[in-house]
Amino acid sequence: SAKKVIWYFALYAMFFVLSCYMVSRADDLVFQAGIEHFGGFSGWVKWFSNNWGGRIVPQGLLVILLQFPPVVFYLFNAFAWVLLVIYIKKVFDADGVFRAGFIYGLIPALIFILIPTSVLTGTVFWKCANVLYLWGSAALLAAVYPLVKFIYGQKITVPDYVISVIGAVYASSFEQAGVLMCGVLFLLLLYSVLVKRMVKWQIVVLFLLAAACTFYFCRLPGNAVRSHIEVLGQLPKYDMYSTLDKVLWGVWYVINYIEEEAMYIVLLLAGTVVFLMHQNRKRNDPVVIGADIMLVFFVLCTINRIGLTNLGREYFLSNLFKLVPVDTVNFGFSALLAICSVIHFLAYVYLGCCILIIHPEKLEIIGFSFFFGGLASMWMMGFSPTIYASKGRPRFLCYLFLLCVEIRIVSGAMCTEREKENVFTNAIFHSGQ
Repeated sequence: SAKKVIWYFALYAMFFVLSCYMVSRADDLVFQAGIEHFGGFSGWVKWFSNNWGGRIVPQGLLVILLQFPPVVFYLFNAFAWVLLVIYIKKVFDADGVFRAGFIYGLIPALIFILIPTSVLTGTVFWKCANVLYLWGSAALLAAVYPLVKFIYGQKITVPDYVISVIGAVYASSFEQAGVLMCGVLFLLLLYSVLVKRMVKWQIVVLFLLAAACTFYFCRLPGNAVRSHIEVLGQLPKYDMYSTLDKVLWGVWYVINYIEEEAMYIVLLLAGTVVFLMHQNRKRNDPVVIGADIMLVFFVLCTINRIGLTNLGREYFLSNLFKLVPVDTVNFGFSALLAICSVIHFLAYVYLGCCILIIHPEKLEIIGFSFFFGGLASMWMMGFSPTIYASKGRPRFLCYLFLLCVEIRIVSGAMCTEREKENVFTNAIFHSGQ
């Protein structure tokens, strides 16, 4: 419609102005000189894939764009921003309950207000990371969109499939987005088979393509070389870690950083879930009681974090929220610490499961998939020695998709209420006849 086009242009203009504040720095300058240093683009691709990693599609595109005046990158970046906002609306408001003007304004506001500045600075405001995290997120959502339309019984067009394939190839070349994309596609595909009892062969092919591309890019020799360099330079004891250590390290990374810098996102989600649980179920329902306990836990956890941050001191309450330390030389930790760690972990698991069953008539598979997918995108950093080099960047995908899950469950709840009103109206109409 005309209003949507106006909003697209308004968003594009806003993001173009925002992009103009991005100045090439650090690794951007290295990528800019890539063609000159390696005797052409093909030489750069060969060196990068053999010595640095599998991100040759997004960062190869960056190498090309940086050969032009900066305004060219700004034009492409603004377009990527608009695509991200559009596909967040398409995927997480598939019911179409939000007006375009509201949701297109809400999404950027949530991103810039609720995602920590330290995370945004190293991702969407740094060119070499921007083509991974921002552009990769848009590509991931574009890849998933046909399956979302299928679940909602909407017609999938040829352009949907074409854009999805392009998005799948792009996202798969960024390992964090690629693994997340494959996980979400698998869960949605499983839901289609087990619940809807049907699936299109094109969607199966799309999933297989995404999985194959992700596997290929993750297996490029540059990934192993980069990991070895990080172990030698940053984390010599990494090779001592067992698989369990890495699992715990990933869990610690997720919980510690979410609660340190973005606990309000979890509180917002938990509060919304508890509110909707009370709307849809009886108060004495064990699921509702468990949700109430979960919310109290997260509130106490937030109070503890505020105390630690502002006062720098630990209290008795702090002992309830400590996690088992990730250190192979420390095998002795108390049973209480282990129990507290398990409870802490299960609180997040319970929140995700509540999201799945939050609507009484249907499973919230999209919110469920992206909730655990977002957490997993941080958790997988426990299996990478680049965790220190990456700093806050890997947390962008998690925070972004937790915010998207909030949009999804509110949209689903509003759609359910609208359906109830329609049923009630139809019942009155037919009874009057």
